[in-house]
Amino acid sequence: MTEPKTQVSTQNAANIKKNKRRIFELECGVSTAYAELMLLVADIEENRALLMRNFTSAFNGNRAIAIDNVEDLYRCRMLMVDALDAKTEPEQNFKNAMTNSLRIDLLENRFVLNEKLREIAAQMAEINVLFITLNELVTSANEVVADQASEMVSQNAEWIDGELDKLFHAASPATNGKIVESNTERLVSLIEKAHIAEQQAHAMVGAVEARTKVILDAGDDIAARRERIQADREKVVANQKRSADLMSK
Repeated sequence: MTEPKTQVSTQNAANIKKNKRRIFELECGVSTAYAELMLLVADIEENRALLMRNFTSAFNGNRAIAIDNVEDLYRCRMLMVDALDAKTEPEQNFKNAMTNSLRIDLLENRFVLNEKLREIAAQMAEINVLFITLNELVTSANEVVADQASEMVSQNAEWIDGELDKLFHAASPATNGKIVESNTERLVSLIEKAHIAEQQAHAMVGAVEARTKVILDAGDDIAARRERIQADREKVVANQKRSADLMSK
């Protein structure tokens, strides 16, 4: 009876050694994966900051100036029509009709702006819903870790109170073999999962890098558009001065 037990113990020792190497290699891989995922999250956060910068520049900057340009040009048109010296009834009617037409133009333009603003607000609300979902996901993940800690506190107390010592003294080649076999199965499963996770992470990194380029290119486009809008602003100011001159004629 002694020989089989010795063989089992020897085999257990060999399997334990193999598992020890698997564990070390897996620990290295998991540590590397954690670092890479944290860098990925940092890159995603950086992209979000760049997107917010682009949004602020386009919405609070370019859009505000562009709308102001258009409305100032409408005011110039109103001033030009108002400066017309109507001497006949048809001329007066033309002046009044053109004034109404310009006011309608301005209303139509504002209606279009409001519709677009409503679309922007709707998408911003959808983004907030995604952030709510994201916060719930993080909260749920934290809750799992907190629950795990609570369970481990109870288990640790049991071990301290003698459960671990009892298992230690009751150990046999057969019971050790079961632990080793379970460890091997769990490690094989973890290695497979780690391989899949690594492939998914690499795909995410590639997608984030591609989005980063798109975001940076969009920022360059917004900056170029700002220059064009500001150039238009100079023309608007010149148009205002020429329109104002009509009032002194």
